[in-house]
Amino acid sequence: MDFFSKAPTQYIEVAGVPFAYRRFGNPSATPLIGLQHFTGTMDNWDPVIMNGLARDREVIVFDNRGVGNSKGATPEKVADMADDAIAFIDAMGFTQIDVLGFSLGGFIAQQMAVQRPALLRKIILVGTAPQGVKVLHSFPQLIERAMKLTPVERFLFIFFTKSEQSRAKGLAALNRLNERKEDRDQETSEEAVFAQLKAITSWGTDPVTLDISKIQHPVLIVQGSNDEMMDSETSYLLFKQLPNAILSYYPDAAHGSFFQHPDLFVSEASFFLNSY
Repeated sequence: MDFFSKAPTQYIEVAGVPFAYRRFGNPSATPLIGLQHFTGTMDNWDPVIMNGLARDREVIVFDNRGVGNSKGATPEKVADMADDAIAFIDAMGFTQIDVLGFSLGGFIAQQMAVQRPALLRKIILVGTAPQGVKVLHSFPQLIERAMKLTPVERFLFIFFTKSEQSRAKGLAALNRLNERKEDRDQETSEEAVFAQLKAITSWGTDPVTLDISKIQHPVLIVQGSNDEMMDSETSYLLFKQLPNAILSYYPDAAHGSFFQHPDLFVSEASFFLNSY
């Protein structure tokens, strides 16, 4: 069933700021909240993944402050983004959730897990990194290289490897992301992009303040074998620091590992959320 493309955009006011969200899937005791990547909006979630996860649970995706259709100014610190995400979840009336954090969204998920541990039940982290990793020092330069490419090549450069197989999977994923024709999000503004860029860079350069060894939640970490954006090795660092984590590397894959292997991801994530 196509839950994802039929979900209407709704709005909820959080501290006077309208937040855009979509909720879909089968009602469940613990909904899954999606936290999106750098510049990503609700339309940047893969329909195959969202529909697959929504078969067993309710899924909520939203635009954080200043991103896409949500109003307000985008924070320049991950901790402030986490505050906004928690405020959104509280406003929705949820007392416990599961979280899927992709890239920047994975930073926010880690912050939330330390800050409000009782709010989270299980955590899925895709293509993300712990605080203080050196690869993020050069993140602005990588993005600068990406922005010189055409939109299609930029997407492939960021999320997929150079192999023919990976690029073909990337083009298929891009087509899926464009399936929704109506009620789409606005593109992320330049102001929000620069704020997120500062937040990501700070996550790698500022002193480490987050002790993720305190995160006792079950965590599923998914990473591509060749993620230049985050460096694939950072997921192993996460695995070593998190006391209750599972780590899964996907072959011939980059930052968009779950875009490239959506059916595998849905299978692993569903087992993790339902049975682990």
